Amino acid sequence: MATYRKGFKKQTPEQLLLKVIVGIILTVLAIVLVAFIYDQLTVSRSYDDFTKIDAYEDIFTQEDDSSVQIPDYLVYFYNDTCTSCESIKQDALKLIEKAEKNGSVIFLVDTANMTDDDTFKDLFLTEVDEASMRTPMVVSVVDGQYEDKFIGTDDVLQVLNEVESGTYAPFN
Repeated sequence: MATYRKGFKKQTPEQLLLKVIVGIILTVLAIVLVAFIYDQLTVSRSYDDFTKIDAYEDIFTQEDDSSVQIPDYLVYFYNDTCTSCESIKQDALKLIEKAEKNGSVIFLVDTANMTDDDTFKDLFLTEVDEASMRTPMVVSVVDGQYEDKFIGTDDVLQVLNEVESGTYAPFN
């Protein structure tokens, strides 16, 4: 291979093209890596980022900004002292966020901060056929009426995943 006067080797067009392609591939991989690291570091979602219900009497009567009854929505029940709730918190909030971006409506209920009396809580528990409040729990409301409940980490994440992906049958 020939060299220039100052000692640099001449490059063939194929060698130059190979270096450009390798450079582009490395740049794309670096961008993907930075995006992945950024996503992992900024996943600090909070319950406060979502719409909450603070009274049991309001759970089945949610309205939109125009005071029109919302027909189909989910209500996610959690408690900050619940270890099961804490174990699925980031996954659940990520699914809720994605589902809301896809047009689903999901409300959150912190069971420790409900403002109404035990009468409304008892009426709610009777409606969902439960003896006591358990968390995590998701209640499904279809056409303004109670449809179903899902209790426990696996069932809650499964229904949130179905709603996020658009495969939750009662909403279709």
